[in-house]
Amino acid sequence: MKRLLLVGAMLLLVCSICAQETPRFGLTGGLLNSNVDFDFTLGNISATNNTGFYIGGILDVPISEKLHFQPELTYGSAGDLGFIFLPAMLKFYAAESFHLQAGPQFSFSTTLNDIKNDVTGAVELIDDDFADTIESILRNFGVDIGFGAGYDINENFTIQARYSIELTNRYNGPGSGLLTLRAQQINVGVAYFFD
Repeated sequence: MKRLLLVGAMLLLVCSICAQETPRFGLTGGLLNSNVDFDFTLGNISATNNTGFYIGGILDVPISEKLHFQPELTYGSAGDLGFIFLPAMLKFYAAESFHLQAGPQFSFSTTLNDIKNDVTGAVELIDDDFADTIESILRNFGVDIGFGAGYDINENFTIQARYSIELTNRYNGPGSGLLTLRAQQINVGVAYFFD
């Protein structure tokens, strides 16, 4: 969590130095679909696919007329999964109100510890040694890449949609070269920027 906040603070500092105009702050929220996959060398298993919501703060930093930087800090919940997201999107205005987005997204699982505790409790009945290693085989922190688009309805309201796929393997246990645990998210929502 400390790494996530440090990265966010550094991004905001760089943005404020590069800004051509005054950054605008706002609120964002909408629909979140989260899918977690286990990938084996022989196949793929979709572990969860849940729909929920996301909500948080958003910043728009104009770098030039057509290029803006848009960091966000949001909380998302979908089924039993909860995440804190820090996307750092570059926005390119392809038309007057229409923009494309791309950039990294840092994510921190707020529910992975609950999952670890559930797994540990179940595994302790079978093997105490393996239960002790559960803490070290699942990672809370992940790095994603996101792509999306948006449309400015007016000066204050923007609608946007984004797809992100995790680059980090959240599984770090035995056979980690053969097994990966990654999430993908789809966000569809609205942002309101204050004047």
